[in-house]
Amino acid sequence: MSLYVLEMRRSLHRRVVWVLIALALVGCVAVGIIAFADSAGRSLAELHANGQSHPAVMRDWWISGTGDGALTIASLFLLFGGLIGGATVGGAEWRAGTITTLLTWEPRRVRLQLARCAACATLAALISFLLQIVFLAALLPAPLANGSTAGLDGPWWTALLAATARTSLLTAAAATLGCALSTLGRNTAFALVTVFAWITVVEGLIRGLRPGLARLLWGENIATVVQWAPLQHVRFHRGPAVALLTVALYVVAIVGVATLAFARRDVVSTS
Repeated sequence: MSLYVLEMRRSLHRRVVWVLIALALVGCVAVGIIAFADSAGRSLAELHANGQSHPAVMRDWWISGTGDGALTIASLFLLFGGLIGGATVGGAEWRAGTITTLLTWEPRRVRLQLARCAACATLAALISFLLQIVFLAALLPAPLANGSTAGLDGPWWTALLAATARTSLLTAAAATLGCALSTLGRNTAFALVTVFAWITVVEGLIRGLRPGLARLLWGENIATVVQWAPLQHVRFHRGPAVALLTVALYVVAIVGVATLAFARRDVVSTS
């Protein structure tokens, strides 16, 4: 437990982590200003023109069973931010060449790697949840002054809270994935390039050449978890619980491979 807490403190001392938080806060303020300015002087019919949603209508912040809603925008950026933050934390010691010093202080490599991944996951989930609160608070002036807060019943608030919790959980998974891959590749860039290449290139090819395997891809499973409903207009049916379990198994498998590689690696010759 002491190592876990210490790794969280060390992670919070990484400059990139605070830069990412600062960028997220600036983005929240910018989105709030845009939503307020864009909704000024417009009626509800105009805000919902062509069937589109608008953050000035508070019920549009989250639409259950779909991938629509203002919160979905925040979810996408938080996932990327969690990945970058986790990769930075995992690759920092390799980039600075201080991994041997770290192992002199804590030689139990498996324990160290698992503590780092757990620290990344915990901080990512907490930061993600708080940033979502800030994001929604930044949107609040638009519906209060220019839009509508009608129809906000108990089930809607429950669905909104559940959506923020799922996004926090997925952000934690992204940070853990980044930490594991950067340890496996011994630098931050390896984790980021690997994930982006897989999502944009490999998964795109699989969707085009073997659409029957799409149910196993990261993108489809993450989208299913975010909206907590099966995807529409696809050739397969996959429930959200199965999608969440799939994402969790992928993360656990990659963490296991990275931990095993770290435990067996000749650190002296590679540092």
